[in-house]
Amino acid sequence: MKPFSTLVLFQILYAAVSAEVQDGQTGVVIMLPPQPTDTGLKQIPDADHPFIAPGPDDQRGRDMPCVSSRPINITILTMTIAAMNTLANHGYIPRNGIVSFEEAILGTMEGLNMDISIVGPLAANALLMRGNPFINKFSIGGMSPLVPPLPGKIDGPEVGGIAKHGRFEGDASMTRSDAFIGDNRDFQDILYDMDLLQLGKFGDNGPDGNNTVFNVATMIGVMQHNTIMYQATDPEFTFSASRVTGASGAAAFLLDVFANGTTKQSTLPIIGSFLRNQTFPTNWFRAGTPVTGAVLGPHVAAIEAALPFSPGRNNAQGVYVADPLPPAPFNSSLGCRSYWEQAANTPAVLQNTTGIFKQNVDFLLQMQFTAVQGNPACDKQLLPFGPAGV
Repeated sequence: MKPFSTLVLFQILYAAVSAEVQDGQTGVVIMLPPQPTDTGLKQIPDADHPFIAPGPDDQRGRDMPCVSSRPINITILTMTIAAMNTLANHGYIPRNGIVSFEEAILGTMEGLNMDISIVGPLAANALLMRGNPFINKFSIGGMSPLVPPLPGKIDGPEVGGIAKHGRFEGDASMTRSDAFIGDNRDFQDILYDMDLLQLGKFGDNGPDGNNTVFNVATMIGVMQHNTIMYQATDPEFTFSASRVTGASGAAAFLLDVFANGTTKQSTLPIIGSFLRNQTFPTNWFRAGTPVTGAVLGPHVAAIEAALPFSPGRNNAQGVYVADPLPPAPFNSSLGCRSYWEQAANTPAVLQNTTGIFKQNVDFLLQMQFTAVQGNPACDKQLLPFGPAGV
């Protein structure tokens, strides 16, 4: 069966479910939204989506990983805070930063022309790891009263949002500090300035001058510098398989998603607009065709191959130690290890849900699994087996 055929069957079953209340919350059935027919080159933002700075109660966050497919493997890639914050600042997703599965998919596809194979698992991960799948809401930033704890508080007294360190948010960001060191949510000018030093060394020449176009060599330089720096300065530095692929995906994202669709270049002004200002650049066009895992994959693979560390973490003495391999077949590749870790970071209590809650969880787990279906190395769906309340 094709990956999304199963999801369509889920929709047919869900359509007949009546309203349901658990622990004072009303369940909302999650559905795969209709796919857009206009997927070509388009100037973004349009007149209906002006920039409006977030208010004091609006949620904004930092790096967020998702699963998307690429040939022979999966990649857990990081959709940078800049993307989600920019979409919220322009109203492509709700401006308050509280988002449903459908809103995340439609807003990201419209604003950034990202394929459903990427944005679907992204939204599924967000809801399963740091959202409330029963009411179909997650925060792109921190804790919000609009996203209450799961019914029965089965995953602890708060949801936290995707900016909460651990399951979703990780170390070695390009523009945010590690959580142990300092501010892991807000843009850090000094870190971005360090990134620009790599641009000055390795960047291509462009319309804005010499060494002003980001390329693979630039992103390799950024990732090598940042991982070495954080390993040396963060006693709790963690660079698991999912974070290796996530950090590499974040770097590829800048090259393939933020590039102007008319020039296919990620220039200094474009990246500065997204990362520093969290607004769409002037005269910016989204990609001319949907960005898929196949598009991102080659850049992700090149960056992963150049990283100075294999998956692992600092021990109590500050020495970097490699992580043990998961059981077969999930030890067969970095992508398969990432999928295993994803299940290990999703609370196992979600298996014990009922009614709409269970149906939504099953739907989201199936959406995650679309990233690995067709991969003979680890084409076996995993159920969540992670701890609760972390």
